[in-house]
Amino acid sequence: MRATTNPPSESRRVALAAGIDSLREELWIFFRQWLSRPLSTAAFSPSSRFLNRRMVQAIPPGARRVIELGAGTGALTRTLIDHGIAADDLLAIEFNPSLHRYLSRRFPGLTVVRGDARAMDRAPEVVAFARRSPVQAVVSGLGLLPMSREAQYAILSSAFELMPEDGSFVQFTYGPVTPVAGAVMRSLGLRARRHGFTLCNFPPASVYVFTRDRASG
Repeated sequence: MRATTNPPSESRRVALAAGIDSLREELWIFFRQWLSRPLSTAAFSPSSRFLNRRMVQAIPPGARRVIELGAGTGALTRTLIDHGIAADDLLAIEFNPSLHRYLSRRFPGLTVVRGDARAMDRAPEVVAFARRSPVQAVVSGLGLLPMSREAQYAILSSAFELMPEDGSFVQFTYGPVTPVAGAVMRSLGLRARRHGFTLCNFPPASVYVFTRDRASG
């Protein structure tokens, strides 16, 4: 007897079509921003679900208060929420005005701040978020590797200023080594741990976790 399969219901077909349309919109918006700002956009496509899972897995167990830097079109934002980070406990920062508007529409219940990550510890909305309850992790989609040491220092120092001593900074990179200069890490008293690597991203990427080096303190 030949096995039969039921065709997908109309509601499933509608949901699938909507998902495809949403993905196309996300890819097009991201690629268009990369074309217009290639030096300030870390990649020309959103991070893959495999890389996003690696990023989320690198967050310390039990961490529930998170700031996301360079949220882009929200690929990692979506994974963080699906992981269990409540919208009230997540704050996204995006400098690009077009991507900021897109994020605000896509996640209406989320606080999305348009600002510069180098001065995030002085942004009123970010300060208010950190004062309400401790920020346990900062996850970054920024392209740190090609940045100057001064920019790297400003971003990481701002991030750790917002977190308690055991806070973690999670960063992905396309390079073969840590994306933060050794001099910057030494100045801030940080150590880096390579959490993982995925080929299932374009380009392939590694995930690093930065924490305060208590031995140096």
